[in-house]
Amino acid sequence: MAIALLAACGQSEEAWQETVRTDTPDAYERFLERNPGSPRAAEARTRRDALIDERDWSVAKRKNSAESYVAYLEAHADGVWSELAKKRLDALKTGEITAGEPAPAPRAAEPKAGAVPAAAATPVVPVAPVATIYVQLGAFSSAASARASWTRLQRSFAELQARKPTVDESPVRGSKLYRLRVGVASREEAELVCAALTRGGAACLLPASR
Repeated sequence: MAIALLAACGQSEEAWQETVRTDTPDAYERFLERNPGSPRAAEARTRRDALIDERDWSVAKRKNSAESYVAYLEAHADGVWSELAKKRLDALKTGEITAGEPAPAPRAAEPKAGAVPAAAATPVVPVAPVATIYVQLGAFSSAASARASWTRLQRSFAELQARKPTVDESPVRGSKLYRLRVGVASREEAELVCAALTRGGAACLLPASR
């Protein structure tokens, strides 16, 4: 009996490792169907839901229409990106952004006479000595997943090169998700960083305006 139990546990763990390597909503769903009593079940549900949230937000952001944001909110009323979806909806209604087009990046100041052209400058936002606000780069089922995502993002975006991440382990709306955040010195700097990440296809959530 004990040998059979150990064998079953070993098979469940192997299935879990394969699921983590695949890392898709369908993979986690299959794991839950085949291993309903696994000690990994709660983690599987959390990661599945986080991936679905990210997937649906990516679709809504790409379409950038009232219908796409409404669809996201209907599926994820308390989703990680629900507040940003509501803001995008309001911006579409007021004409600040146009449906089907990417949300505009913050306008840069006009260069002074004799200044080096923007194209010749290195597009790195100056790093502030003390962070006063944080932008969210995603929510994950484990701290390891959050750190792995940071490594990928930092390699892809110059704006993140000299920064250090914060993995916030406090629950997100009742869910045990690990929020990946990065500190910046001001709201303006946060908008610049998020604009760069959004243009590159990454997720970035600005803090609520005070």
